[in-house]
Parts: sequence; structure tokens; C-alpha cells
Amino acid sequence: VQAHEPKLEQRRTWFSEPGASPSAHTFATADGKCEGTVAGYKGGKIDWITTCKFFSKELGFGNLRIDGWANRETRAPHVAVHLCIVFNVLFIYIGCPPRTNLVLDDAYNDHVYGTARKSTGRSLNDVHVDCVEDKRFKQYVSKSHVVNAFMVAPTTLLYTIPFTKKTFAKVRSLAMEYMTAWLELLDETEGVLVDGIDTRETQTELLQLDVRTRQFCGRDPDTKNV
Repeated sequence: VQAHEPKLEQRRTWFSEPGASPSAHTFATADGKCEGTVAGYKGGKIDWITTCKFFSKELGFGNLRIDGWANRETRAPHVAVHLCIVFNVLFIYIGCPPRTNLVLDDAYNDHVYGTARKSTGRSLNDVHVDCVEDKRFKQYVSKSHVVNAFMVAPTTLLYTIPFTKKTFAKVRSLAMEYMTAWLELLDETEGVLVDGIDTRETQTELLQLDVRTRQFCGRDPDTKNV
């Protein structure tokens, strides 16, 4: 991402001491059984990218999260790549949450999710179909109406997969493809994602959607387990 967006710079995290230089924050449990790192970056059309990884070899558990937030110079979606390993199972959530009402905006839906990206040769829907047709991928469906209401991107990848070298390689490829597609969308300077971007109506809509998206974790019933 930094190679693609030269203006991207590391910033202080919420855990940083006041006045401290920008750097990643490392943490560990008191017994040393789990350790991890949190980092934040900002620059260009990227409002924020936060990364978090932690792992416990003894517990057989690991988690990697990358959350990318576009700023309001574009209507490009945000991006989330969450990979979790629990013993011999992979859990993935990979998606690009829209920044519009897709029921009312066919042009956005078609462009973001249904159009092949030059950088990857596939649309996000092609990636979605690839996973649907892969019998190793078992779709995960939350029992919570709160979580399901948030999963509005039509190509969201939410699966559990048996952990093998081959499935891990495929999941890594999916994550890279999503990030590459997202960066291409951020680069666009004409068309659906920037038309009318400076109008008060569009800026108001983006602000409201972005704030509510950030607030979602407060309603996620699984947050209490984090």
C-alpha cells in the first residue's frame, strides 16, 4: 500500500503517549502467551489504515486485521481484510463496504462490484463466485441481525475454511486481490466515484455513512469477546 500511495505515512495509534513519535504499538499478555502489534497510517486519499496482528502459539489462535478507510475526496468503498486462525480452521472476512445505498445506486453497484479491475483482470463479483464455487469454503452466517445489517456489500467474503498450505495460499491471494482492487478504485479521478463529490449533498451522505460505519463495532455483539 505504501508503495502505491507515496503520501501514506505512519501515525501515532490510540495507545501512543502524548508527543511520542509515530510508531507501531506492541503488546503482550501478562503471562506472555499472546503478543501482537497495532499500527496506523494516513495520507493521500487514505483517511486511515489500521493494522493489527496478534498470535498465541500455545492457544493455537492468531488474528490479522487490515482496515482501510477512504477519505471524502472519493466515494470509493472502504476495505476490510480480517484473517483468523483457530487451530486447523481459517475464518475470513474480506469486503469493501459501500458508501452509498446500493438499492438506489445501480451505477455504483455495477462499477465497484461488477466491473473487472485492470489491475487484477477480475471483478469483485468474480472473486465472490470463485469462493462460492469452491467446496472448501463454508459460508459463515451470523445469528445477529446487527452483524447481518452491516454486511451490505454484495461480494463480501465471509467463510470458514480448513487450514492447509493450499487454502492459506488462496486466502492470501484473495486478500491481496481485494487490496489491489481497492487501491485502483482510490486512483480514479473521473466517473461514478468522483462525480458530484464536492456537492454538499454528497459530502453529507459520506460523512453520515462513515461515522455510522465506524460506530458499528459498538453494536457488534461479539465486541465484548475482543
